[in-house]
Amino acid sequence: MNEFKEGWKSLFAATIGMMCGIFTLTNYSQGFFVGPVSAEFGWTPTQFFLSYTVMMCFGLLTGPIVGSYAARAGLRTVGIVGLVGHSCAYVLLSFNTGSLLFWYVSWALLAILGAGSLPIVWTGVLNAWFSKHRGKAIGITMAGTGLGAFILPPLVEFLIANYGWRIGYRAIGIGALLVSLPIVFFMFKEKAQAAVEQGDASQEQQSPVWGLTRAEAMKTGRFWILGAVLLVTVLVIAGLLSNFERIMTEKGLERSSIAAIAAVMGLTVIAGRVMVGVLVDRFWAPGVAAGFFVLPTVGLLLLINVDISFAMGIVIGILIGLAAGAELDLLAYLTSKFFGAAHYVAIFGAIIAFFTVGAGVAPPFFGAMAQAFGGYSVVLMVSVVLLILAIALFLALGRYPEEEQV
Repeated sequence: MNEFKEGWKSLFAATIGMMCGIFTLTNYSQGFFVGPVSAEFGWTPTQFFLSYTVMMCFGLLTGPIVGSYAARAGLRTVGIVGLVGHSCAYVLLSFNTGSLLFWYVSWALLAILGAGSLPIVWTGVLNAWFSKHRGKAIGITMAGTGLGAFILPPLVEFLIANYGWRIGYRAIGIGALLVSLPIVFFMFKEKAQAAVEQGDASQEQQSPVWGLTRAEAMKTGRFWILGAVLLVTVLVIAGLLSNFERIMTEKGLERSSIAAIAAVMGLTVIAGRVMVGVLVDRFWAPGVAAGFFVLPTVGLLLLINVDISFAMGIVIGILIGLAAGAELDLLAYLTSKFFGAAHYVAIFGAIIAFFTVGAGVAPPFFGAMAQAFGGYSVVLMVSVVLLILAIALFLALGRYPEEEQV
């Protein structure tokens, strides 16, 4: 466990950065804003959720740029700028007075200003600190989203119910910055930088690590299979998370009960991330992924075919949460295992474009399907088919490269 002894500060800071970054705050809070914001301005849910698409379209550009720029400027600098920009953009959302154009421009700015808080940065620091326990380290870092998923739903619901949605946006934006900035500033450091600061010259003379360049990776079939499976899984998971409050409301549950279920789901996300981290260090990661995505498939079948009580809602939340807990971890881990650590940040920046497309399309797609078919049943059935496809794609990734067969 020497790796944890040496790298725990950066690991802890990465976890907090992940908890307060752009993916966590958007995925686990927006479902509670859609009702109040749409009601005040007379928008449809599809118009509200189109903001996701705008944000993710800009993310197609910012992801690869961040991946390339971080290799030159340093992960810590990029992470700090991203957290500050992310906070400012969330505050900006609260000043909308009913303009859809301003709403979409604000989300475009969120994508640009908050790009440095993407998982590219928080997982990028781990490759140098962790080798044998890389899966566990990624799992712990990604558990930051689970912490956010546990804290945000009841907190956002409380803020909106008592102070309004504007205060809700300001509070979570500024609060996330106050929590994350000091920790990332003082503790988040790359291994070479930490070695120099400690005067340990021997740490600078490390054996070179293997890895394909981004151009080489993009010529492989695995790159496109991994991209496809990420697109499919995030389309389902992001669609479910962003529309969770409306789906459960349609099933007859109260907002307070839904917030409680979402909080339990957040704890499950943490458990899923840690479990995935432990399992992928021991077993073939695509097989682990396939197993985890059987769980939400079962959850969706229950959601479609069974009357939903609070207890059944908890069960479904757990099944979905475990898969949500596996998703980003597997994205980061599989990238490093199949393409190596040498150019991880640049390759991850390219692969995350698939994630970005799925996350951008999912919320309005789910909302539009629900509006077109008079409820969520049809889109939930489509999601079951997509998850079965994802399981097949995971298994199609094949064996690790020889350099990673340890």
